[in-house]
Amino acid sequence: MEEPTMEILRSRLMLAQSTHNQSDEMTALADIAHRLLKGEHIDEARNMLELSLDIALSLNDDVGLIVAHWGLADAAHIEGNESEELVHLSQVVAAHLQADMRLPEQLTERLSVLTG
Repeated sequence: MEEPTMEILRSRLMLAQSTHNQSDEMTALADIAHRLLKGEHIDEARNMLELSLDIALSLNDDVGLIVAHWGLADAAHIEGNESEELVHLSQVVAAHLQADMRLPEQLTERLSVLTG
């Protein structure tokens, strides 16, 4: 399956914002940010992830918290900031536990590498 273009992602964001649909806005921000991280546009991605995180917090959306914190951990990883990466991954763990969700193996492996 082909990923949507950045133009489509930005259109989804504008639609969510214009209709005041915070859940869709949170998701669109995270989707755009993850695409930006792939292109190493770290600052713009981080800003969008922080906005997505703010919305997730206001909605008390566990999945939104997981996605935003994981994206912020990815940004920190790209920048080589292990302490910030660990903080955000810890928040991912907390959100999984709060939502009574099993921790993904990828997460436990990544934490194991960081904590040695």
